[in-house]
Amino acid sequence: MKLKRIFQSLFLITLLLAVISSMAFMPKKSIRLKYAFSQGATYKLEIKTTQNISMNMAGQSMVLKQNVILNQTAEIFTISEEGNIEFEITYDRIRFDQSAMGMEMSWDSDNPEASKDNMMAQQIAGQFQKAMENKVSSTIDKYGNPVENNSAEVMGSSSVSGFEMGMLVVFPDHEISVGESWEVSTKPDPNSDFTVSSIYTLTDVKGNKALISYDGAISGTEMNGNSAKLSGTITGKAEVNTKTGWLESSTTMQKLDMEMEQQGQTIPMSLSSIIELKSE
Repeated sequence: MKLKRIFQSLFLITLLLAVISSMAFMPKKSIRLKYAFSQGATYKLEIKTTQNISMNMAGQSMVLKQNVILNQTAEIFTISEEGNIEFEITYDRIRFDQSAMGMEMSWDSDNPEASKDNMMAQQIAGQFQKAMENKVSSTIDKYGNPVENNSAEVMGSSSVSGFEMGMLVVFPDHEISVGESWEVSTKPDPNSDFTVSSIYTLTDVKGNKALISYDGAISGTEMNGNSAKLSGTITGKAEVNTKTGWLESSTTMQKLDMEMEQQGQTIPMSLSSIIELKSE
């Protein structure tokens, strides 16, 4: 009887190993992710950013809490023979809330009069209004690598940035399978040397949606022509349309440590943010 049970157990183990082996040799579904846009196509985006900024100026510590909601329209303006894609990006609405040292400040492009008596709000209103009145031009290559944009001209020194700052997923130049990863190094802002080195992983494919996770490191020494030692991490997940490559949603967590030089003074800063994007 004992011998029979032993043989039954061995049979089950053998069967299990056979199943595992057959799964290992099953072909994985491969997919080629690429950008396939039509000229003139438009996409609506909403980008929500929640961030805390800690800094030290002249021996005084300060914590800024910011909530920013951007509504943008991206239009496929031109597609070159080489496959470079130029977007024209319009800011449809900007909502900005900030608290620092007990002082609250809000500004909404849909109701700018509501904050006309707030001095802090008026200091940034001009820059935000400029963004509302101008279009940002942003170009990526056929894989999604940022090529150029004029966001610095439109947004100036504002800390607000949206889709123009290289938010699209950068695809590999070959087919990939679920579970496969690829490495990417990008410079999202042409006015800065800061670099994002990421590892992307295709986690799943469901119908016309590809699910992608990413994990990377950020480094740099310059922003807008100013010295700015920068290091940090970035993690997140995204859903892209497998037919067009378009980013339909993403959630990104970012942590940065910076040292900025301004007027001969070194200002240490740390920033943590969550960026949520949805598109239609």
